[in-house]
Amino acid sequence: AGEQGGGRSMLPAEIDALYHQMQHLGSKWADLHAEAELLEESKRIVLAAITTHFMNDGDSKSSGETKAFAAPEYTDHIRKMVEARRRANQAKVEFEGIKTHMNLTRTYEASRRAEMQLL
Repeated sequence: AGEQGGGRSMLPAEIDALYHQMQHLGSKWADLHAEAELLEESKRIVLAAITTHFMNDGDSKSSGETKAFAAPEYTDHIRKMVEARRRANQAKVEFEGIKTHMNLTRTYEASRRAEMQLL
């Protein structure tokens, strides 16, 4: 199906499926990006909460903050933040990949139409 002149033309159903896949991947990227942004934006809040905990135990602000940077809760937050950003970046790569595929297909189809007019 879709064979003409030795090449393969995309069928409307295939284009529609790619479009829906692109929408799905775009939504996935948006969701993962939002998750990463939330973790990144809350980094200072987590640090402040841990610092306050140490200050309540008698540490100075400077000492409390130094201990907070090394606290397991903070390092865990950083680990989650970096992993969320990695997942968001991977989703963006998938989205951009299908977008590029669709653009290449459009260019290829336009070239095929131009060739057909020359024959």
